[in-house]
Amino acid sequence: MRTANSAAVSIGMVAVLLMGAVAFAHDAPAPPAGPSTTQVEQSARGYFAQGEDYAKKQNWDQAIAAYQQAVRIDPKFAEAWNNLGYCYRKTKQYDKALDAYKQAISLKPDFPYPHEYMARTYLAMGDKDAAMREYEILKRLDPKMADQLLKAIQANDADLGDGD
Repeated sequence: MRTANSAAVSIGMVAVLLMGAVAFAHDAPAPPAGPSTTQVEQSARGYFAQGEDYAKKQNWDQAIAAYQQAVRIDPKFAEAWNNLGYCYRKTKQYDKALDAYKQAISLKPDFPYPHEYMARTYLAMGDKDAAMREYEILKRLDPKMADQLLKAIQANDADLGDGD
């Protein structure tokens, strides 16, 4: 029975990967699978796709669980760390959100999304100065995204223009 369940899970993950995951909100898609992609990375991508599906439905707790699995399997998966932070922010777990965004940034310093989301988290926490520091970084990485963020900061509304 265990072998049949494992095969079914593997087939399900392959199907999800073949169909492709559509990014939610401002999210960048996972890096494409290639010939050098290991089974570990493929497994992490399967959980990432599940997380995206749950996040689209605003099922934050299940999305968090899926992204946690993705980063447990592949700790260098910056996009999964970013999305994990996003879900933590949506559940008002701000410290965990900031930690996840910092992890994403440490892996991909020029990745604009965690900077935007970190600013929104700081704004939700009432720290407008920290939000502005992230805005300044984002302005160099993605000026258009930074413009949307600035509107949210000026309105003091972390969710303004966040794509929900």
